[in-house]
Amino acid sequence: MLPLHGITVIDLTSVVAGPLATQILAQQGAHVLKIEPPEGDRARMLGTIPGPGFSAAHIALNAGKQSIGLDLRQPAARALLERLIPQADVLVHNFRPGVMERLGWGTPALRRLRPDLVIARISGFGQEGPMSGERAYDPIVQAESGMVMRDENGMPQLAPQYLCDKTSGLYAAQAISAALFARSRDGQGRVVDVSMLEAAVAFGWPDMHGSKAFPDHPSKRSSIAAIYQPWATRDGWIVVIMLSDAEFLGWVRALGAPQILADPRFGDMAGRFSNWDALRAFCAPMVAALATHDIVARLRQAEVPCGIANHSEALLAHPQLRHDGFISVANHPHVGRTVQLRPVARFDGDRAGAHRHAAFLGEHTRAALAAAGMSEDEICTAFGTGAAHAAFPVETEK
Repeated sequence: MLPLHGITVIDLTSVVAGPLATQILAQQGAHVLKIEPPEGDRARMLGTIPGPGFSAAHIALNAGKQSIGLDLRQPAARALLERLIPQADVLVHNFRPGVMERLGWGTPALRRLRPDLVIARISGFGQEGPMSGERAYDPIVQAESGMVMRDENGMPQLAPQYLCDKTSGLYAAQAISAALFARSRDGQGRVVDVSMLEAAVAFGWPDMHGSKAFPDHPSKRSSIAAIYQPWATRDGWIVVIMLSDAEFLGWVRALGAPQILADPRFGDMAGRFSNWDALRAFCAPMVAALATHDIVARLRQAEVPCGIANHSEALLAHPQLRHDGFISVANHPHVGRTVQLRPVARFDGDRAGAHRHAAFLGEHTRAALAAAGMSEDEICTAFGTGAAHAAFPVETEK
């Protein structure tokens, strides 16, 4: 049995950060009710879209959740959600500060519906302060948090992924689990707050911003980007890490270049890092003369950490991922074949199955309302007024 079996989560989040947090909870056994507006979660329109309402991002972030269509702009829909909240252990949202209060769901109101409810709030810049009311998307937080890299001309370069969204989702999932654990001991719900800005700065602090750790002892540190810069081979690219004398000696053996050891600039790791440009200039032609798999085999034989810089296409045939069965092809009932990933975490060697599908918008609306104790007449009235909705046709039939 997965560790969150028996836990019910109401997911009011959209796009990436919140859905990733609740996706992790779902993969660890939680029953997640994803509440969606009539237009659906905006993640349904992110990335490749093979069919209406389904995108690569949506399928990756929302597999295994139930989709409940409620138009929370309507008081009647808010009343429906209040029928669901007492059944829930966790409620997660990523509205800007003040939105839940305007909807009538401040913390005291939610506590009246479920006294021990864990309430998780993911915001761009926190619940208070000069930027708390600002809208936040991943690229904005990348910029504000110093997550951006700089090219040789000093121009900022955004990471080509939703890096801050995903970082925030990971922090949120862990904090929610911690709050549930605390509740199991004292019976008290907690309010969990995660600021995307703070999560991004914390994530980058050990390395990107490490030079700021000791304000009274300024030092110039070697650039990680420069030292870990991929090496061009004859037919591709590799990444090599040399952080010890033993690894550097292995590098020298793999290249068959003992003359490197005679250069005093490369006599120890501090000197090598200080003269990294010169070391790269000397070694790069040797690496470029070798095929990727040849140099990788030599480096691994010499116990030098290295890896091939793969394209997305190579992941499907990656030997370790194939061994683990981490990537699989499934037939989604609405969009056909999809490539899916299994959950990352295993518990006693077990993890959730590979073929849990992302739902059609509102696919589980009727079933969820019925499970909350609503009669068929009440459910039909909810659909008739538009308070409840479903793009899944069978849901609208009495």
